[in-house]
Amino acid sequence: MPESITEPKSSPTPRLPSPPDRRTFFRYARIALGVGLISLAAYILWLRNSSVSSRVGYINGTVIKLYAPIPGVAQLKPLEPGQALQKGQVLGEITNDRNPELETDRQNLVTRLAQAEAERAAFDAQIASREQVRSQILSKANNQQQLEEQFFQQGSDRTRNELRQAQESLAFAEIEAKRYQSLVESGAVSQQLADAALSQAREARAVVAAKQNELQRQRTSLLAIRQGLQLDSARTLSIPELRLLDLEKELVDLTLKRQTVNTTIQEIRLEIINIQEQIKLQKKALIKAPIQGVVWSIINRTGLLGIPLTAGDPLLEMVTCEDTWITALVSERDRNRLRVGQQADIHLLDGSNTNILGRIRSIRGGPGKVTAGTDVAVPPPDLVRNELEVQVSLLEKPPALGAGNFCGIGQSVTVNFNP
Repeated sequence: MPESITEPKSSPTPRLPSPPDRRTFFRYARIALGVGLISLAAYILWLRNSSVSSRVGYINGTVIKLYAPIPGVAQLKPLEPGQALQKGQVLGEITNDRNPELETDRQNLVTRLAQAEAERAAFDAQIASREQVRSQILSKANNQQQLEEQFFQQGSDRTRNELRQAQESLAFAEIEAKRYQSLVESGAVSQQLADAALSQAREARAVVAAKQNELQRQRTSLLAIRQGLQLDSARTLSIPELRLLDLEKELVDLTLKRQTVNTTIQEIRLEIINIQEQIKLQKKALIKAPIQGVVWSIINRTGLLGIPLTAGDPLLEMVTCEDTWITALVSERDRNRLRVGQQADIHLLDGSNTNILGRIRSIRGGPGKVTAGTDVAVPPPDLVRNELEVQVSLLEKPPALGAGNFCGIGQSVTVNFNP
């Protein structure tokens, strides 16, 4: 059978919507667009009412400058910005072999010390000579006193012997008087002879009493002589004694002057020691890192030969990772929604997608924001009208903010302040 030939079916022609259908489509599109815009506006309004975001934010820190402690030639070790430093690490030294002012002061003190020591030596010689003369006078005075004691002792001994003889004579005279009185009673002798014997006894008794008084006086005088006193007349000082008193007074004056000179010598020696320490410190001073931190910038590169500097010239700047914070600029309209201690979310804009927790530590506005950046690593930008500078403390320090990355100082961030 012959094959039948079938004709291809033609595709139906698309029908265009009618004008009433197009109007319905655009009406629904407009409704959807309006709902979307309303939703977007509501979302933005919700964000504005729920949190505050910073317009500009960056990590900041305090800059610590190291200055030359003394004038001289400074030599720093090879340092580069970003290099980590340990507290007390030696960064270099300053040498100053010449310091004419301190050296002149030291020479003047040495001269004063030599003069004071010579004056003390003169006082020592005078005191030694006066003490020698005093020793001689004291020796002569002691000899004189010993001789006087011997003289009075001999007189006392002689009077004691005379008293003994007088007592013996008194005893004999009393015996004779008694004998004659008995003879008178017996009629052997006359009364005249008995009276003569009695008279001799009374004279002997008077002699004994006189010798006893004389012995007592001599004993008292001897005791006075031993104590340096004189009883028989007004006390008169001899020439050696007067000279001895003058020497004692002179020795006291010389001793006081020598003590004054000794005090002066000790003070001058202490001043010399202090000025020598100053000269030693002024000749060489080590430059050390005061804290643990990072080299921020090197103001004066000294090289191998060093450069001359005066005291107080800046050497380098460093920052510490322990004292970093976030400086954020926000709209002044949000001032009432911010408070010190409020929590903040910090997002690093370095591509690491790192988030950090923070807390507001200060809020500055107006001129206070302008003057706040004089001692910080990154001063705040020029004033933008109706903006606040908010400083946020970092509650955590991720490795991205370590010393190898300048503690992250200067890095941009975004800050959202939670209500």
